[in-house]
Amino acid sequence: MPRRTPRLPPMMAEFDDDERDAVLAANRAFYRAFNERDYEAMEQLWAPAGAMICLHPGQSPLYERSEILRSWHGILGHPEAPRVRCTDEWVVGRAGLALVVCREILAEGHLMATNSFVRLGSGWHMVGHHSGPVPPVERRPPPPSAADPTRDRRKLH
Repeated sequence: MPRRTPRLPPMMAEFDDDERDAVLAANRAFYRAFNERDYEAMEQLWAPAGAMICLHPGQSPLYERSEILRSWHGILGHPEAPRVRCTDEWVVGRAGLALVVCREILAEGHLMATNSFVRLGSGWHMVGHHSGPVPPVERRPPPPSAADPTRDRRKLH
């Protein structure tokens, strides 16, 4: 009996590396607009219409594009707005919809964010941003290599 090609789960079907790269580019454009205080770039990144949501840490959710952009206008225009470094991006998606989960590193602490994107004729556009505080990640040193003379080579079983 011939082997059938495994079926991808519906969430992953039709979402290839090119789409993943395009979503990551949109996510990075979001953080670039944030850090450069570029309101026009932020406005262009958000979808022009449709359902969307933005949850800033410690704030009530915003559902209307106008109120979301008003919040970004205030944040980007504030002289003490934080700088954010995005790390550990993880992408999942399907044709037309993608989620990016990432760590936001600020001077005051760490946040985890979920950024939601939809594909429109003009590319990937944000329809959701949600971030909240998390503890910093402890970076552990790599385990000793076999060439390491301090490594204990006794068998445990």
